[in-house]
Amino acid sequence: MKKICTLLINLFFVGVIFAQEKLPNPKIGKNEMEIAILIFEDVTVTYGGQLVYRISAIKKLKVGAGILYGSYPSSNGYGAIFADVLKFLGQRQKWSIGGQIGHGIYDNDYPYVDAGMYYSISSNYRAILSKKLLINTSFLIGYRNFHYSGGPVRSNTAFVGLKAGIVF
Repeated sequence: MKKICTLLINLFFVGVIFAQEKLPNPKIGKNEMEIAILIFEDVTVTYGGQLVYRISAIKKLKVGAGILYGSYPSSNGYGAIFADVLKFLGQRQKWSIGGQIGHGIYDNDYPYVDAGMYYSISSNYRAILSKKLLINTSFLIGYRNFHYSGGPVRSNTAFVGLKAGIVF
């Protein structure tokens, strides 16, 4: 799984380098769906994916919702349900900044640990592959909180990660 995720992200980045056609951005002012793979690290390295649906609020702003899921040691995985905001920069809207906030889902073998809030911000670049397909690459940082029964909320160290996806 780790080799496949790493290979796919590398292929996406290579695709971004070579996909520099001067096509107009087909997603300006339109709804979109993004399917992405991600790698992020805080205490450990997590590999996973996410699915996001966004609607166009105004010309350079999209809002949406999504889910993510990733492997996590000593558990059956970590997931989150989140709200998503994406603000575009520039005329062709190839660069953007985004934010996600939501609640984590943590399925583990320890009954005293529950997932808390999930937060992330990202800088994104979109490469136009065709009139209907874009590749989105992102650098992201964020936090995941965990609740311990009978104790305080513990915030893990900030995670950093890379995300690569297809927008259609």
